[in-house]
This record gives sequence, structure tokens and C-alpha cells, in this order.
Amino acid sequence: MCAIFGIVGEYEPGEVREAFARLSHRGPDDSRLLLQREGAFGVHRLAIESAGEAMAQPLEDDGARLLFNGEIYNYRELGHELGLSGADEAQVLLAAWRRWGEGFVERLRGMYALAIYDRKRNRLQLWRDPAGKKPLFYVRTERFFAFASEAKALYTLKPLVLERRHLPQYLGFQATVAPRTLDRQVCKLAPGEAMTIELSPNSTFNIQDSKSSCFDPWLDVPVRYRSFDEAAQTVGNALREAVALRIPKKVKWGVLLSGGLDSSLVAALAKEASGTPPETWSIGYEGYEKYDERPWAEQTARHLGSEHHAVAFGKREFFETLEEMLPLMDEPMADPAQVPLYYLMKQASAAGTRVLLGGEGSDELFLGYSAYRDYLEMESLVRMPLPKREWLRAYLRRNFSMNREWEWYKRALEGTPIFRSSAELYTDLQLNRLLRWNVRDDQNLEAIAPYFERFEASARTHPVDWYSYCDLKILLGEVYLVKQDRVSMAAGIEARSPFLDRRVIETAFSIDPELRRGEERKALLKALARPLLPEQIVTRRKKGLNYPFIEWILEEGGAETILRMQKRWKLFHEEHLEFLSKRADRGRFRQHLFPLYLLARWLERQE
Repeated sequence: MCAIFGIVGEYEPGEVREAFARLSHRGPDDSRLLLQREGAFGVHRLAIESAGEAMAQPLEDDGARLLFNGEIYNYRELGHELGLSGADEAQVLLAAWRRWGEGFVERLRGMYALAIYDRKRNRLQLWRDPAGKKPLFYVRTERFFAFASEAKALYTLKPLVLERRHLPQYLGFQATVAPRTLDRQVCKLAPGEAMTIELSPNSTFNIQDSKSSCFDPWLDVPVRYRSFDEAAQTVGNALREAVALRIPKKVKWGVLLSGGLDSSLVAALAKEASGTPPETWSIGYEGYEKYDERPWAEQTARHLGSEHHAVAFGKREFFETLEEMLPLMDEPMADPAQVPLYYLMKQASAAGTRVLLGGEGSDELFLGYSAYRDYLEMESLVRMPLPKREWLRAYLRRNFSMNREWEWYKRALEGTPIFRSSAELYTDLQLNRLLRWNVRDDQNLEAIAPYFERFEASARTHPVDWYSYCDLKILLGEVYLVKQDRVSMAAGIEARSPFLDRRVIETAFSIDPELRRGEERKALLKALARPLLPEQIVTRRKKGLNYPFIEWILEEGGAETILRMQKRWKLFHEEHLEFLSKRADRGRFRQHLFPLYLLARWLERQE
């Protein structure tokens, strides 16, 4: 786990050293930067599997340079297949690329952002893992092409220039969607994307050609399991293996424990795999019992016999942590869970923990969100007789509502995709009320259109397959996993997600979607969990990470902060800002106000 950085073309050594240094928080154990005629390549290392060993990157061999961020859990098996017993991850990856070509990533089981510069072919290749666990940003100018694990390194090479046209994506999905960022030039790889840059053989920098492709291993998985018992057993086998693979052997580790089914199941399987109870970590909110899940986490920890750490988080910690996070943000991300998560990660890191396992991906794969059932009900409107549909369309036009259900009805009656990821926050019509420029109807649908087109081209037809696939790419790949990467790396911790193991995802997509949907939410996981956990934990209603962030923000002048930003940047209709502030104060549109506040704080730092 580390940070990677590279630049090909013209560059200033001092500028490159400064850019590389901006990633140092991601790899506190070792650093190495190569300054060479054709470019510069560097790696910061957080040693996990390689703890105690000499740094092996950037790896140079016969004109090729490899830079790698992540963990490959099957690299030893691949090394054996390649005849490289005893080789490290980087050596195996480079040998796999030489043997199997650019499609070698299809054999990898793990998380990665990868770069290989081939001097002999004047070619640079970049890859990001299909789940999007490890981000990779890039920028192309007339002088150079550069890439980095975080965009802040690239902003050292060229100044950040806010691209207002990308704000609807940020407000619509809580984050921009690849390849877009909030900068005019900086882009990012999509989950599963591979990019090839063909460079001129001449000494003058010139990109002759570039192309991208996407590796989506799940849409083509055939449906194999239609029996509940067989499906549950297969899921259990895959998840047990995934948890066991992610338990490190050389460093202290633990489990993030919310007290819900997913993280509790990971903790129970970690105990089963390691033979000892894992250390567990949870966070809660003093004086806000309705938000506090620590009692549930403590119940699971007692059952497992874990050494449990319950961390308290309040208003003071919220603002202190947010101030610390703002310099780390390349662009704002509208998930308020990032603040307590970063605080919790720092506490774990201070206790010597280097790896934390979590339950990310379970809800998306096994349909844990209640909204999925709401969307499924809406899908039935497509089959409504035409006269009734026309009447309802006319009614909707006469009776606009800011509520999301209004937008769902509109989409169903117009025949456009109703579900556009669980990350969706502002709808296009809400954006038109907010922004001072016109947002085309279905404009944000265009951002996810490549995924919808791939889904439509596959043999998949059930809506829940689309829900899972879309959320893997958008909610996880653009929001949750990027959030997790940012806060964990800033705290010096590697976060690992067993539910997002390649085999677990493939298993989920190989189950009949009606069986995954089920009458009882996440019934397959509950069947696996019942022998391992208390029944109260198995059956308790999903709560989700929530806390009184909007109350705290409004108490400390958050509305005034947004208005200051508005006077400087003139992005929004002020009467709608006032509408949102009043509604948020009464408990409505809470999530809609947070991205505006965070954008305001982030923009203040750019001036």
C-alpha cells in the first residue's frame, strides 16, 4: 500500500520533488523517486506484507518501470505459475505483464492502481482495479503527461482551475464521476479502466495516441445458483476465503465494527480464520443515543471475546477533524461519514494498528438498502396502460415536488432509467432550482451512461443486477472507496474490504437475482451469520452511519459560510439556499446542505 507518481515529458526536478512530497502521508515507511531523462517515477510505501523488507519500487527491468499501489492477494500463486517462487508482488506483476500482456490484470485478485512505462515501445499504461478501491488521477498538457494516487500532486505541476460545469456531478452523486474532476484538466481513471498512452519516439514530448478500455468481470458471469442453500454455502465459502486472505501476518490489525450485520460477520469470520478474536473499533456520539451504535458493537465484541475500542465523537471533534481533513481534500466529497471515520482511523493508528477490515460492499451486492425495494416498485409503472401513464405525467407536470419520489415517477413514466445509483443526491430538477445556470434534463444520466450501456449490452435483464452493478461503480467506486482510501491513508492505515473480493462479487452475480432480492433482506448473509453471532445482531434493522452533523454546522454559522461562498463565486440561487437551510434546520434535506457547506469550506482554501 502506498502512493505512486509519474511524469513523462518535460519537467522541472524541483517541481517534481515538491509534487511527489505532497503524497508522503500515504507512505510513511519508505520513499524513492527516480529522476530520469524521459520522465520521473516515484513511490511512497506503507509496508504491510513487505514490512521489514527492502523497498522494491519503482521496479526497473529491461527498459520497463513498474509502479504499484495496493495488495494482490494471489501474487504467490501467480508467481508459482510464472516460475518465480519467492518473488515479491512487484516482480510478479511485471513478469505477468510480460507473459500475458495488458490483460494480465484479469488474473489479479486484490486492489490496485498500476503504472508501467515501457521505454522500448515509448508506451505508458495505467490500470485501476474493477471495484475502484485504489484511485488514480492523471493530467495531460502540452509539455507532459503525469499521474498520481491523489490529484494534489498534479496541482503542484499545474494550478487547480474550478470547472463549474462539473459541479452538477458533485452535487448529483456526492462526487464527480470518472473521468471528470472539479478541475478543468485533471481526470481520473474509472473503476476497471485501463489506459494506454503512445508517446513519440522523438526527444520532443508528444502523445501520438491514447486509448482506454474497461475490465468488467461481473456482467458476463452466468447465473449458476437458484437454490437458497447452495447459494448460501457458496457465499460462505467465498467470504471465508476473502477474510482469511486479508488478515496480515506481519503487522497489527483489527476490524471496524458498527454493530450491524456486515461488519459483525467480518469480525466473526476473522476470528474463525485467525483462531483469535480480532481487535475491534467503533465510534459513537455522546448525548445522541438515537445515532449511537456503540452498544450493538460492544454486544458483538463481547460475544467474540474481542479487545474492543469504543471511541466517542462530538461537536468539538467534528470541527477539529474537518479542519485537519480540508488540506487533504483534492476536491470535496459529500459523504459526511468521512469525518468520524477519519477520526476513528487516527485513534486506531495511534494504537499501532496498520490494517483494518470492514464491511463495505455487502449492501450493494446483497441488496441491503431499503430504497432498492422502493425502486423495484417504481419499475412496475413502466407496464402501466398508456392512458393512465399520460394522465399521471400531466399530473406530475402540474404538481412539482422537491421530493425524490416525484423524480422517480417522472423517470418511470418517461421510460428513462429510474435508478441512477444510491449515491444520487440532487436530481436534475433540484439542480435547476439551485444552480444559476441551466442543467439539462437527464444531464447527470449522461455521466453514468457508459455503465448503463455496458449493462444493456450484457445478458443481464433484472433491475437488481443493474442496481448492484451501478452502485459498485458509482456509490462505491466514486464515493465510499475513495473516501475510505483518503482517510485510511492519511491515518497510516490500510483498509481492506472482504466483501469486495473478486470471487465474492462474482459469486453474488452468479446467484439468481430473485434469490438475492428475497423476501427478507440479506437472507443469504443472515443464514451464514446465525451460527456465529447473536440473533439480535443478525436481525436488527439496518441503521446506517448517521450523526448530528447538520445541527452542529448550523449552530456554528454554516449557513453564513455558504452565503459567503455564494457572494464570491455566484454559483447558486440565494432563495434556494435559504430554502434548504430552513428545511435542514427542521430535519429535511439534511444531506443536501452538507455538500454546499463542504464546497464552501474547500473553495475558501483555494483562494
